[in-house]
Amino acid sequence: MPVQKPALTFTMKKIFFLSCLALFAIQGFAQLPIDSLVTELGEKYPQEKISLHFDKNYYNAGETIWFKAYLTTDNLAYALSKTVYAELLDDKGSILQKKIMPVYESGAASNFDLPDTLSNTRLFVRAYTSWMLNFDSSLLYLKPLQIIPAGTAIKKAVAPASFSITFFPEGGDMVEGLNSRIAFKATDQEGIPFFVSGNIVNETGKKLNAFATVHDGMGVFSITPLAGEKYKAVWKDKKGLSHETPLPATKKDAVVLSLRNNGDTLLYTLKRPDGVSEMFTSYTVVAQMQHQMVYSAKINMVAKKEVTAPILTENFNDGVLQLTVFNAVQVPVAERLAFVNHNNYSFATDLHAVEKNLTKHGHNTLQVDVGDTILSNLSISVTDAGINPIGNNEESIFSNLLLTSDLKGYVYNPAYYFSSDADSVKEHLDLVMMTNGWRRFKWEDLLAKRWPKLTFPIDNYLSVKGNVYGLSKTQLIKKDLIGYIRTKSNTSNFIIIPLSADGQFRLSGLYLFDTAKLYYQFNNDKDKRLTSIASFSFKNELAAAPVASANLLSAIFLTLKPDSSSFLKNLKQAALQRSLFGNKTKTLELVKVYGKTKSLKEKLEDQYTSGFFTGGEGYTFTVEDDPFAKSATSILDYLRGKVAGMQVSGDGQSVSWRGSATSIFLNETNTDISMVQNIAMTDVALIKIFRPPFFGASGGGAGGAIAIYTKKGGDYSAVKGLDFTNIYGYAAIKEFYMPDYEKNNTDVADYRSTLYWNPFVILDKKTRRIKIPFYNTDNCKKIRVIIEGINRMGQFTREEKIFE
Repeated sequence: MPVQKPALTFTMKKIFFLSCLALFAIQGFAQLPIDSLVTELGEKYPQEKISLHFDKNYYNAGETIWFKAYLTTDNLAYALSKTVYAELLDDKGSILQKKIMPVYESGAASNFDLPDTLSNTRLFVRAYTSWMLNFDSSLLYLKPLQIIPAGTAIKKAVAPASFSITFFPEGGDMVEGLNSRIAFKATDQEGIPFFVSGNIVNETGKKLNAFATVHDGMGVFSITPLAGEKYKAVWKDKKGLSHETPLPATKKDAVVLSLRNNGDTLLYTLKRPDGVSEMFTSYTVVAQMQHQMVYSAKINMVAKKEVTAPILTENFNDGVLQLTVFNAVQVPVAERLAFVNHNNYSFATDLHAVEKNLTKHGHNTLQVDVGDTILSNLSISVTDAGINPIGNNEESIFSNLLLTSDLKGYVYNPAYYFSSDADSVKEHLDLVMMTNGWRRFKWEDLLAKRWPKLTFPIDNYLSVKGNVYGLSKTQLIKKDLIGYIRTKSNTSNFIIIPLSADGQFRLSGLYLFDTAKLYYQFNNDKDKRLTSIASFSFKNELAAAPVASANLLSAIFLTLKPDSSSFLKNLKQAALQRSLFGNKTKTLELVKVYGKTKSLKEKLEDQYTSGFFTGGEGYTFTVEDDPFAKSATSILDYLRGKVAGMQVSGDGQSVSWRGSATSIFLNETNTDISMVQNIAMTDVALIKIFRPPFFGASGGGAGGAIAIYTKKGGDYSAVKGLDFTNIYGYAAIKEFYMPDYEKNNTDVADYRSTLYWNPFVILDKKTRRIKIPFYNTDNCKKIRVIIEGINRMGQFTREEKIFE
């Protein structure tokens, strides 16, 4: 529920009145040079963010890493880019695998297959768009993954223990004679926070204040530093060893900035010491969120040494706000981050178990409801909670897109700060704001108008660029190329490719998978006269991020490590899984067999299917060699009784599976059942039935899917004799496989750790509820379910439950 706006108390009214008297001018969105610079930055250089939802927290050698990417752009409710890149890196920064994915409703999905012989204990996943490569590479999504190598026992890293504490004066500086708050953060060599307490003393050893951790190694205390004095913290680490850490040096010409977050109002206070130079007697205060100026004011402090002013935030978006104070010559002298939270960033899902059966191979059904009618794009993972337990350092779509993507510095257990609306959680989040800096841009670059160099344009799916050589400018005048793109499924698209005066061309908006052929020649080129004397170059415009340095990767802490019990369970079950099935029990690969004649079914699969519809677990019917097809009155009549569990109504007007409507696709386009009722069986080439769930369907395909392919005509005659080049499409979609024990409940052991994974569950006003059927493994006693997602309003969701 949104945070209720507190009543304005008499004290707050008094503060507001006195503050206004002290202000030379408070102008919302005043036309200051800084305003225009921030506005230009937001308009010309929108910032994209990526969050990845993984099926689980750590992986065994030989397993598949399933993931869903969510893409947002500043405060927009949609993604700018149409393509996401994901890389699997080793600890040296080498790219082991790379996936290129199309964006659909702000989401993209793929997977990485880990080899059985993997010996690395830590890998990294980096994700980005081509547009993101125009900016600081530290803004790219980068996450370490814990890998449990094959055939290893528990090994604990023997790294020398070290403990450190860092101090952060609120606003940036300790100022002579002015009381201010000092935040601190205490962590060990692995970035794990620890409890610490100690004393602040001066050079003579006199105790001035005590301090102690409040939450996850963080805390705050107050001090009034004096001119000429130095201060240090005296404390003990976890092993009882004593340490002394100096506090930051005290300044004279400076300002103290403090801030209080009171729901819909931020109260900030500026304090200056006596005897400061003229440039520290007037200030400009600005606040920005996601490159959007939300507040600005000019403050005259010639006659005042302290000023308090409010910032009303009730109309602001949720997220990190950066409050910056500039002196009279527009040099930033103080800064503070705050988190604005009206709970408007999320939408709700309702997850519950309709059928729960945690016996061996038991059938389970979960139900997910979305209350509103806005189209939402969800991903759902169901794992064995004994192998993938809840850890003490989790992240989420909330923490990735609203918090850590904007902050410098490591945040431990970021998902915690979105776990509750309790005041204590909000206070702990404010400690994060005080101990981390802003990372999206530097004020010195902005004020100097050092704009990012835009090397990569915003993409429109995949693109190919090239040149025509060997012809004069006269020969190239008003010339175009014509082409045909022939995909793996033997579909063709006719295209016109305009040429520039110097023979350059660019083709964008390509949406295809695997490798396709582009046939080409000059338009209206009789007898291919010009085409034969010209030469052509083609290049896929695929983005490549800078090499991630080993030093950068070594400085990134693991977000989660398995405890001894989970480690042993993972190790044991992975070994059993490999010994019994290898990788076959998890996924169905696209396998090409050479050296033998393909069957009719294989030929039709190659000719007609693509993307989600290639391979998959289900049934395939070739109509041409089936004598029963000729006597069927309709497609549904033909399918009646052919698939166990799929029910065709008596009148042939509807079809369902396990109580959910079955999705109908005609030539891989989702369609209504009425559109296929009158198709003659003689016009049908291939029918594929996909067991539920089929994630290529709206709502996750809880009722499975029927894909109908009508016969195609011959090739375009124009393709014959044309030159061609190969162009590369998106990574082939690999469908998550799970056994169907209703059909085949054998005695073969089942040691899967991920029971269900669906990266595309699309819900809208027509489909607001889905059911998730899956079977239990041999010995899973409790399951962990995580739902994440985004809707067309740009809101996020995350729901997590344990069923046992």
